[in-house]
Amino acid sequence: MPSLTLQAFKAIQPIKQSMLGFRTIQSFRFSTTTQCHADQPTPERPQIGASSLFENVQVETNETLTKSGEKPVDKQYTWSSANFRTSPRKLNMLARQIRNLPVEEAIKQMEFSSKRSAKKILHNLAFARKNAQEQKGMENMVVSQAWVGKGRFIQRVNPHGRGQFGVMHRKEAHISFLFKEAETPQEAAKANKRSIRGWKDTEKVWTPLVGTKPIYNAKSFYNW
Repeated sequence: MPSLTLQAFKAIQPIKQSMLGFRTIQSFRFSTTTQCHADQPTPERPQIGASSLFENVQVETNETLTKSGEKPVDKQYTWSSANFRTSPRKLNMLARQIRNLPVEEAIKQMEFSSKRSAKKILHNLAFARKNAQEQKGMENMVVSQAWVGKGRFIQRVNPHGRGQFGVMHRKEAHISFLFKEAETPQEAAKANKRSIRGWKDTEKVWTPLVGTKPIYNAKSFYNW
């Protein structure tokens, strides 16, 4: 019985040696074929630390547009606040006040406003400005859009006299901003430029008509 075990061990030895030689070839990365594979070029990726795939795609798109001579996509940043105690109608008045203003001017308006919700909007504007500068690299920002959303409307009992009661509503709302970079004076002048003469002239009833100014959608009656 021991002789059979010794013979089986001797028969396995050549197989072990061949497997060891194969692993050695793999460790040294020797190729057993006659074909020679070329080294694959390493793709050039933007060095952005701890960024997502979408940011890398955005950077590559901007580089491609810059090389082709086209204008890159405008930067923008969206911020939304949490719900706080105020009504959407009252909050919408402050949203109209800061709309289309530079961010610094909007913060000044909220700093000297007497409304209770102005302090909340001021803090949210400051946080949104800081995040836009750090994450998007935006400068000279403008509050392009500002809109208000409805939050929770909690109903509570308002006790009255003689066993009666009413229902009071505790309203909540939130505000959102959309920041964009302000246009340069050259871009603003180019956007306002029209080929029609007299397009940007003021239109008032008491202004006399100019012979060189075109009239569009003429009515069949006078405005006065």
